[in-house]
Amino acid sequence: MMRRFVPFFLVLVLALFALRPLTFAQHGHGHGAASKMETRTVMVEGVKVVFEIMTNAEHRKMLKEMKMKEDIEPGTTHNITVTLKDGKTDKEITNAEIQMKVVDPKGKDQIKALKYEDHMKSYDAYFNLPEKGKYQVLVLFKVGDKKSTAGIHHEIK
Repeated sequence: MMRRFVPFFLVLVLALFALRPLTFAQHGHGHGAASKMETRTVMVEGVKVVFEIMTNAEHRKMLKEMKMKEDIEPGTTHNITVTLKDGKTDKEITNAEIQMKVVDPKGKDQIKALKYEDHMKSYDAYFNLPEKGKYQVLVLFKVGDKKSTAGIHHEIK
């Protein structure tokens, strides 16, 4: 099943580049002065896709404050979390398959399957975003038989 999912993901990523002005609707939402997390929300086909990006140092601090233990993946700099919610009911979607592709400013990409974190009601993975510039963060998610894509830009200054 995953073998069919990954090639489909790659085709959709190429389509996203062609449709980028339509696909990358972005709305920034801050989490207060204490938080160093960037949050963006995109609505796609009745699903609210919430992207949260934070450095591993901030993520480690948050996990400690929540008394949670998690090993941060070596060789990575950021944690990227995605929450899916039904656009009408605002209820979390907990049974999705999600692939994420992060493209760095030079065009090099990283592709990972996001894992579901039950206690956080979200999906996440660690990525390496080591340099300044604009990154593309793209997801292909499948809920039941329905596949959708969403994406944002994230700039490191």
